[in-house]
Amino acid sequence: MIEGGRIRLKTWQQAAVVVGSAVGALLDPRRADLIAALGETTGKSAFERVLQRMKSSPEGRAVLLERPRVISAKVGHAWDLPANTFGAAFARFMGSRNFSPDD
Repeated sequence: MIEGGRIRLKTWQQAAVVVGSAVGALLDPRRADLIAALGETTGKSAFERVLQRMKSSPEGRAVLLERPRVISAKVGHAWDLPANTFGAAFARFMGSRNFSPDD
């Protein structure tokens, strides 16, 4: 059944996606599609907690309203941030894996 652009999976189908994407991502961590599939299949409760925390803070609500895009032009300065910041950790993570926010 399709609801809002998503296909609802039966429990056994969700389990197959979880196992297949987890094994595939372990074998090739560069497969962002498998990591995304795993997150979408298993991360609903975590997503809901993060969303609730964002809605409860002024900064979180502003981000939800603005919906900024994470692109190189906006986050290139992250390399210059202090090492103990989220931005610097993001830059190191993306750089160590040869990822680009524009991909």
